[in-house]
Amino acid sequence: MKIKQLYAGFDTIEVAFLGALPIEALETFREAKQEAAKQQERQLMTIGPGNVAGHIASHGLTGGYAFLFDTGPTGDIWSFKDTADPSKWNIAVKPHASALACHSYQETRERILDTLNAMGCRFGKESIRRVDFAMDFLMPEMFELNHMQFVSHHRSKLSPYFGSKGETKETDTDKAALVFRGRRTESVTVGKMPGRQVIVYDKRKAAIEQRTYYWFRVWGINPKDTTKNVWRVELRAGKKELKDKWNIRTFADLENSVGDLFNDTIEKVRYLDDFQTDGNVTRQRKHPLWLAAAECLSKKFIDYHSGLVPEQVREVFRDQQIETYIQQITGNAAGLAAVLELTDEEISETFGQDIGQTISNRINCAETNFFESRDRAQNRLVLKTQPITSKRLDQAILPKESHPKTAFEKDKVRLQAIVDRLRKRPIDY
Repeated sequence: MKIKQLYAGFDTIEVAFLGALPIEALETFREAKQEAAKQQERQLMTIGPGNVAGHIASHGLTGGYAFLFDTGPTGDIWSFKDTADPSKWNIAVKPHASALACHSYQETRERILDTLNAMGCRFGKESIRRVDFAMDFLMPEMFELNHMQFVSHHRSKLSPYFGSKGETKETDTDKAALVFRGRRTESVTVGKMPGRQVIVYDKRKAAIEQRTYYWFRVWGINPKDTTKNVWRVELRAGKKELKDKWNIRTFADLENSVGDLFNDTIEKVRYLDDFQTDGNVTRQRKHPLWLAAAECLSKKFIDYHSGLVPEQVREVFRDQQIETYIQQITGNAAGLAAVLELTDEEISETFGQDIGQTISNRINCAETNFFESRDRAQNRLVLKTQPITSKRLDQAILPKESHPKTAFEKDKVRLQAIVDRLRKRPIDY
């Protein structure tokens, strides 16, 4: 069986810190959180002497964290308790999976520490709360996962999931759960958090369903190529496994022991090869997928790096967002055509131009709130998308002379100044 490793790296790192934000920063967070609740959407803000940019949510997180601060898909999700006492565990951080894909472990660790300083935090030692390591493999097209071929400790929880396209996996926290929708096994989970857990699943399907298309850039695969079969082996270690069994608490502990931890995991939980008759599972061959995973784990963990850069991640998000908006415009136009009871001929000949002219008129009328809506959208997307200098759309229908110019010409200088300011706004990750 021919198997090709496409990617390996940390997929989750959760860390807590002794420390706190200064009183001034906490007050800024409170005001921004109130505004987020009032506007019913996350608010773009900067914090600390380093002007760290991020979105503040209108809610916090369980565990007493009052503030949730997200610095974007190439950054981190920060949680803070509403206290300035640095002797408590008031700070927690979880890098985005997309950030871990385009930064090495060392880069991620340094970014976290640099961001703490840039936000003005007073902080001390860290505590590693969870670590996941992922390995993606290009499998033969005929490969099928079989939950009966997993071997693990008799007290381990085994949770296979059977599904078809469009279905999502429900979280199973206690006992085995079988969901039959079709005959294809999409994922198998062995173990239970916050202990040790192994999950094998169809990552190509998950990337499409979760709209995390940057993974296709990592793999070098066309998302539309259905012949490419990408499966992920993901090893997870929660607080109980890290601290109670391996005494992993700090970054230094993690760097020294994470290899032993996950190599032990891949030995304790095994996936056996197909079509074996020996009744003694200890003598049965491991599946080539498990051999490939073990080979991957034999290398130095902290050196893995996908080669993807943050600009590429934001470019994928930008292209994805553009396509989403175009699809929404097209779908709404189809609904409008139906309400207007237009014929196919009318739609083909004039409807597109009429839509364009109507939108142009609405944008340029004196009472328009289009630019305020545009600014709110830009605040939502500024941390996610890569700025572009080329023409934004090459699908325009109306010729330039067809657009009314009264309001546009009047405010042209003002609007260009806003655009320039937003593009030059410094963003720290």
